[in-house]
Amino acid sequence: MKGNADLIVSETIANNKTINIPVYQRRYSWRREQLERLISDLKTAYENKQQRYFLGSLILDATSGISTVAVIDGQQRLTTISLFLIAIRDFLGKDDPDYERINEEFLINKYDRDSAFKNRLHPVPGDEAQYVDVLMHGMAAEDTIFKTTYAFFWNELSQSALSAHEWLDLLERRLQVMDIVVDQDDDAQLIFESLNSTGMNLTESDKIRNFLLMGLKGDKQATAFHIWQQNERLVGSDGLSKFYRHYLTSLARSSKPVKEDEIYTDYRRYVGLAEGFNRVEQLEQEHAAAKLFAKITAPEATSIPDLRIKSTLIRLEHLKTDILAPYLLQVFAKERDGELDSDQVVGILEVLLAYMARRLFIGVPTTGLNLLFASLNRQVEHTIEKSKVSYVDALKIVLTQGVKTNKRFPTDEALQGALNEKDYYHMNSASLWFILDELNNVDGEPQNLFDAAANGQYSIEHIMPKVLNTSWHHALGPDWRLMHTVWLNRLANLTLTGFNGQMSNRTFADKRDMAEGYRKSGIKLNQWLTQFDRWDEATLQKRQDDLFARALKAWPRPDVQIPVSSDDPSTWDTLDAIFEANPTGTKPVAFSFGDYQVVPVKSWTDLYNQLIDLLWDADPSNFFALANSDDSLVKHVNEVESDQKYRQLGTADVAVYAGGDSAWSRVQHIKRILAGNGFELADISVKIREVSRD
Repeated sequence: MKGNADLIVSETIANNKTINIPVYQRRYSWRREQLERLISDLKTAYENKQQRYFLGSLILDATSGISTVAVIDGQQRLTTISLFLIAIRDFLGKDDPDYERINEEFLINKYDRDSAFKNRLHPVPGDEAQYVDVLMHGMAAEDTIFKTTYAFFWNELSQSALSAHEWLDLLERRLQVMDIVVDQDDDAQLIFESLNSTGMNLTESDKIRNFLLMGLKGDKQATAFHIWQQNERLVGSDGLSKFYRHYLTSLARSSKPVKEDEIYTDYRRYVGLAEGFNRVEQLEQEHAAAKLFAKITAPEATSIPDLRIKSTLIRLEHLKTDILAPYLLQVFAKERDGELDSDQVVGILEVLLAYMARRLFIGVPTTGLNLLFASLNRQVEHTIEKSKVSYVDALKIVLTQGVKTNKRFPTDEALQGALNEKDYYHMNSASLWFILDELNNVDGEPQNLFDAAANGQYSIEHIMPKVLNTSWHHALGPDWRLMHTVWLNRLANLTLTGFNGQMSNRTFADKRDMAEGYRKSGIKLNQWLTQFDRWDEATLQKRQDDLFARALKAWPRPDVQIPVSSDDPSTWDTLDAIFEANPTGTKPVAFSFGDYQVVPVKSWTDLYNQLIDLLWDADPSNFFALANSDDSLVKHVNEVESDQKYRQLGTADVAVYAGGDSAWSRVQHIKRILAGNGFELADISVKIREVSRD
């Protein structure tokens, strides 16, 4: 690797080499913010009489030939400076001596026989035609980001106190970069990752693309880039990083979702460093997953043969809960591979919809659900193995009984309580549209109220208005103030209408019978209202009862019964509380860790070993870190050899202490293992039983 401080125009661009921007690079994306910053910095350098203005570093690969150089990093700046030079050239005009010089030294290579337009800079496919359009036609070019950048510089040349020649001199003589030219044996990707660039930061998917394509050459790189473009079209260029986050989480490398700022790191660690890793084959696997992701996140725009699946996915999409994506990727992969049929997938989606809708209905936040859905498939499969039930039934068991109380399927009583107490009017508008749409569609032909409301066709209407007039006072009776306070924002007093302004605070009879009133409304929820002649506490209660019945029908709670012995002497408590009270004289019979379902155990040693297995499956790297530390509980296999007090974890070079100890010591060991994995004793609930001390 060689590094030189060069003038970007006079030495880097004017080096008689064709400058290629490889296909794995992102497309040109500088916007006004970056352009204004560049101009401001250059003006400051000029005013302060700085001999050099440092623009950052360029990483160049000159190993592909003596007449070409590939840009590994810095293509945004190179392209921008090239567009600035085009603008200066055109602003000066063909009669100016510098016109031809700029053209032949910086913009074209008249000896290039391979390029139709002889352009010295070759952007990525899709960008090159737009760049050449500006190079050849200037302001007459089609409207593209390249034309916008060119016009920005033209306007600056028109308004600036600096002349076009002064700008040219500044670019040629003061604008400096660190040119880093990689050799054949250099790891270009590592060099690229280690340097910070000005301009727009790379997204996590940009880094993955570079990692995949930079390691390929020729036809293999072209094939890989074609697959990448297909994936980009499936999920959208802006959605690629999100796709990779959910895709990596769905691989079940850990019980936790991948963090947004660690997508590329996890990808390279768990995918790129896997044995037998093949970039093209990996992209093909990701293409299959991208098809599923498009189905999950954009069902309306995707061809889905089973209309039951399509309609339920659309309903789930209204909830805007992308936390489901990792789990749904696993479910649809099972369907694709023949492990689940369409009926089972419909059953799974209906359970998930009811679960999420009920939580929304009662106002439970989604906090922590990303952890649940990251590990849900694993919990369901464990339940299938243990209880010998179908996948759908196992899912129902996990969500109703197998997770912590605050994650469990909301009960019918919770729905009733929300109707009695919750202020629905001030919840998120889209959430309320979803609820009213769902309750409206429980019977008969579905009506798409959600999209109509989102498009402004409908708005939320208070049946009993926010401001009561005398007519409403008489209709509600002597306790009208109390009724208004209690019922105003309850769901029973809300509906959707396209004529909110016309209804205002008219009487109920007027709202019912007016030309645009409830009687003429096409919305089934409003037609139900027309059976009443007055709107008072009695009718509000009837409406609330009707909405409750609709909610039970729209989002049924799974009917799964797990008998519990009434004379069971065992009690549940968190492990930190048990540790504080001294576990001596107790025996654990089950434990719950994170969002895992209840795991039966026979002793503290059994709990210790099963917990270690769960943690090892979630993230083995933590145990390697413990083995490299001074913690005596985890060691490398060669350190313990035939010591029977240690057991090897899988086939890895790691062993964990498994010797017999007292309950007190065993819980202390658990505390240390948990800490090494980022957890605490409070994260585990244990069902214990007192044992006889005779």
